[in-house]
Amino acid sequence: MSKQPNLTIASANLFNFVAPPNAFYDFENIYDQAQWQDKCDWTKRQIAELNPDIIGIQEVFSIAETEKLFAEIGFPYFVTVDTPHIEDDYIYSKPVVALASKYPITHHQAVPPLTNNAEFHAPNFSRQPIYAVVDIPVIGHIAVYVCHLKSQRGTELSESSFNHPLLGSWLSSQQRGWEALMLRLFMEQQYAQNPLPSVLTGDFNQSLISDTTSLLVKPVESDGLALQLQDSWQVYQDKHPCATRPATHYHFAKGNVLDYILVSQELQIESPYSLIDSIDYTTLDKHLINPSFEQDKQASDHAFVAAQFQFSL
Repeated sequence: MSKQPNLTIASANLFNFVAPPNAFYDFENIYDQAQWQDKCDWTKRQIAELNPDIIGIQEVFSIAETEKLFAEIGFPYFVTVDTPHIEDDYIYSKPVVALASKYPITHHQAVPPLTNNAEFHAPNFSRQPIYAVVDIPVIGHIAVYVCHLKSQRGTELSESSFNHPLLGSWLSSQQRGWEALMLRLFMEQQYAQNPLPSVLTGDFNQSLISDTTSLLVKPVESDGLALQLQDSWQVYQDKHPCATRPATHYHFAKGNVLDYILVSQELQIESPYSLIDSIDYTTLDKHLINPSFEQDKQASDHAFVAAQFQFSL
């Protein structure tokens, strides 16, 4: 009897992934060669432990070096849709997202912002999300999205503008809300045209229960054939009610879940459209809660997460 196919999808914020002699944000932020090698080795170990087939990546500054690293560990397919901003030839800001896959990426593009009209003016994405289609053996095509939503850091205003901390915070939240909404609308549109199993991976920069990011999963009245996203952790917890969700990021001593893998109804066990029998969920957080300096000195400030789906094909 043949083994049922499975698929593991991960999300990883690499945290200031820029190869020397380039710097991130400030001219003093340059890894020396030993630090850069430590950072690459740490990243490889985390990916090896998760053993994903597809991985959504955030905070990429050095695109070519990132592509090379993932090729070395078994991900021959790699795409981006944007480039980081570079100041003074070597200071990088505005990192991009990327998608690495063990299987062919047959289509990829940037997720566009909404077209403005007389009733609203939607912003551009702070970091351009990726929409891709991946061809998985036996399973077939799936749609994969990668995002890194606007941070909670207050939007900086020009010196001539009225300035107040609450205004900057509100503008940041508003941007993040627009990004969540625009992602959902685009995903719904693509699903209506071609209803593939769909996955959204990324750093949401806020809990999914917030007023902004919850727009991705908020129920609306629709027919049963419309896209219905759910947090893959929730799919897992429904079958493991005693499981406690680890934080994926810490601000001082406060832990928060910022990194997510959302899935369409084909990857939800209780859905009548489900294609899976089971799901496992992994959060690699040891470097956040019990770090070893020698092993984790160039670690990410986020946990990497992965969901493994067992298909019933």
